[in-house]
Amino acid sequence: MMKRFFIVVAWVLPCAVVSAQYKYPATKQVAVTDNYFGTTIADPYRWLEDMGHAETQQWFKAQGALTHQWLDSITGRAALREEILQLYNLSRPGRLTSNAEIYERSNRFFYKKENPELPVPVICYRDGRNGTEKLLVDPGTFSMGKSIEVTFFLPSDDGKKLAFGLCENGKELSAIRIIEVETQKLFPEVLYPSWFGISRWTNDNKGFLYTRNISDNVNDSNMLLHTKVFYHTIGTDESRDREIFSKATAPGIDLEPRDILWMDISDDNRYMIAYAGSVLDEFKSFIAPVSEMFKSQIHWKQVTKIEDGIKSIHLKGDQIFFLSHQNADNFRVMQTSVTIPDVQHAKVIIPENTQPLEKVSMSKDHLLLTYSDGVNNTLRRYDIASGKLSAIPLPLKGTINVTLTNPLRNDCIVEISSWVMPPTKFDIDEQVRLSRSSFETGTPIPGSEDIIVEEVNAEGHDGVLIPLSIFYRKDVRKNGTAPCLVSGYGSYGISTRPFFHPAFIAMVNKGMVVAIAHVRGGGEKGNTWRQAGFKNTKPNTWKDLISCTEYLIDKKYTSSKRIAAHGASAGGITVGRAITERPDLFAAGISEVGLNNMLRAELAPNGPNNAREFGTIKDSTEYLGLLEMDSYHHVKKGVAYPAVLTTVGMNDPRVAAWETAKFAAALQQSSTSGKPVLLSVNYRAGHRTEDKVIAAERYTDVIAFALWQCGHPDFKLKGSLGHP
Repeated sequence: MMKRFFIVVAWVLPCAVVSAQYKYPATKQVAVTDNYFGTTIADPYRWLEDMGHAETQQWFKAQGALTHQWLDSITGRAALREEILQLYNLSRPGRLTSNAEIYERSNRFFYKKENPELPVPVICYRDGRNGTEKLLVDPGTFSMGKSIEVTFFLPSDDGKKLAFGLCENGKELSAIRIIEVETQKLFPEVLYPSWFGISRWTNDNKGFLYTRNISDNVNDSNMLLHTKVFYHTIGTDESRDREIFSKATAPGIDLEPRDILWMDISDDNRYMIAYAGSVLDEFKSFIAPVSEMFKSQIHWKQVTKIEDGIKSIHLKGDQIFFLSHQNADNFRVMQTSVTIPDVQHAKVIIPENTQPLEKVSMSKDHLLLTYSDGVNNTLRRYDIASGKLSAIPLPLKGTINVTLTNPLRNDCIVEISSWVMPPTKFDIDEQVRLSRSSFETGTPIPGSEDIIVEEVNAEGHDGVLIPLSIFYRKDVRKNGTAPCLVSGYGSYGISTRPFFHPAFIAMVNKGMVVAIAHVRGGGEKGNTWRQAGFKNTKPNTWKDLISCTEYLIDKKYTSSKRIAAHGASAGGITVGRAITERPDLFAAGISEVGLNNMLRAELAPNGPNNAREFGTIKDSTEYLGLLEMDSYHHVKKGVAYPAVLTTVGMNDPRVAAWETAKFAAALQQSSTSGKPVLLSVNYRAGHRTEDKVIAAERYTDVIAFALWQCGHPDFKLKGSLGHP
């Protein structure tokens, strides 16, 4: 058992001046220790975890003010911001924000769309695929001075009503509202809080299933615990909602407090499927007849367990199709029955391929299969009745996203994107005839033909080849002088596929080399690749980023004085440990909303959920893995660390602000390089935001900081601004 104790002495260490050049806001050190299985670990910045304390809040405000004083003083920053905003509008003039969110109900299409005149996307609809577009929901009308965005939406089956979620300042925990489409009248009820949203309308169009959280406080350690699925009847108060799936209503099945609960209904309206999920792809699932939904007891039958290695399931009549990596590292599709679900002895209908099978979507008569070659995707179609498997040829290379606007149809929309090409949509009809989609409004970016894209492999520390995507302007010379940003993620089995972003183009336009390291822990090479950067194998993740950086330097794309390492969210582990293990290799490190204090992460609101991916401090072996991946605890006094920019969103429900802030505080007190360590604090954002003005500010800060530290002549400090 782990024993923990705190020794808080009555004195603190005031540290206002910590380097010959830099003064930061005073950051006290308090003598706090933990004992993990006989090992004592000091944690002098534990007090920063008390996010509600006035002293903590003042510290964050002071850090944020200092950071923006400096970032705003970088020459070239203002022009860079305008360029990024122009690229947003140029690449997305009326573009749909997500290919996955186009719904057709009773020949009425609903979708979320960008507007160059508005900071956040709006919800529109049209009657018929080529009908006149009409505005339905503008989040700005709900703003009251805050940044409000749509987090999710789902129309009723008859297309007459729309339920949607609104969150403020990037919080993600949303208020569900319902609107009548024809009259645009809002129903009075507000369902709050819900992070995971609406799962399914019932076929009578009278209500829907949704997941509710017990707290809306992003600093509440219970926020993500004890989620429940409710049924809401339109026009009634939230207090009358029926609790359908929870530990209380299903006491006989295996549910943990940290499980995220979710429900769906089969397309033929015969079965309801309940899920208990987490950050993992794998999940627990249960099935029962829809006829039991409002009965006092639902007879749930378990279909999958986490250890079954199943990534998705689809129901067709009495058959269950599922995507599994059990005994198939590249995944395969198997089939079992609703009557006696037996995933261990299921029939293999699509065997494992040499390429990983990333995703399965089910239309009326087909399974659509998205494969990966390590970077780009290919698409195939499996006919359920005949068992025929055929390739679907596509006109472009890149990342494929498939949208089935209605699962009772066989046509679909395919979106293809690349590092330098905005997403392009194509309609594919039942006969697999392809045409440019009526939902496509994007245009090529001027100058994109002058960008070189290379897909190479870098040799890792153990000889494993790591895919590395590199793109740069064709006039960049490989002589080691170009500034470079190398980014890595590598968690949850998520693949960093080619995707277009205005920030990439802005960097390339400044002569920067952009490199994306497909490090272990992601899913680029199947489940084996994911497991090689999971829990105690996590060191491979940041060592792969180091290896990719060495490749870029060896091949003269850049040099150690001109390269910035970048990681966001779980990528904070990647960049944080790369710069603490090899501080000599980088000019700068950037951790955006980063997981940088893994020994304490389990105690944050998203911690119990994340423990399934990274490990738990309650296990002596997994504790060692967490300590190894903890950037904060690998900061050593007297080391010349690169310049570091860390960022936090004060409304972030995924990564607590203190997880990143403690890392920044330790670096400020310890580094002897004379380079800045800055903490950017955003009070109008959380982990992410769809507000392009706020997003543009964030990307501007990151790019300007990287160019400044990598020696770009157009990005220097203005005038004679002194050190902070």
